Amino acid sequence: MSLLDIATHRKVKSLAKNTCSSFIDGGCVFGGSCDYFKTCGKSISCEYFEESVLPSDKELEHEYKQQHGIKYIEKSIGKYERTCKQCTEAFKTESRNVLICSDTCRKQLKQQRNSMRKVSQS
Repeated sequence: MSLLDIATHRKVKSLAKNTCSSFIDGGCVFGGSCDYFKTCGKSISCEYFEESVLPSDKELEHEYKQQHGIKYIEKSIGKYERTCKQCTEAFKTESRNVLICSDTCRKQLKQQRNSMRKVSQS
């Protein structure tokens, strides 16, 4: 896990202090002092903060996830979570029959199948 730069770390501390419901009187209700306010806080992450507090500030969330090496995926609306058969990326869809995330992947998969068909026919 990478370290947060100083500016991002300050923003994270401010967001935790002002909006985190688990931050009370300088500490965390889950386990004493808040990880972000410890001396080694720059390299520590908090699952509750990442899932519940951080999404309220999209710009900071993007910086935080980039610096922590977390792949930033914009969540889309959909009932079903799928993994694309071509690129293996996660995506959401309204239909349970959809297995490909985009037209680009659909075209690539079609090209692969056509080339496999031509090889098997020869």
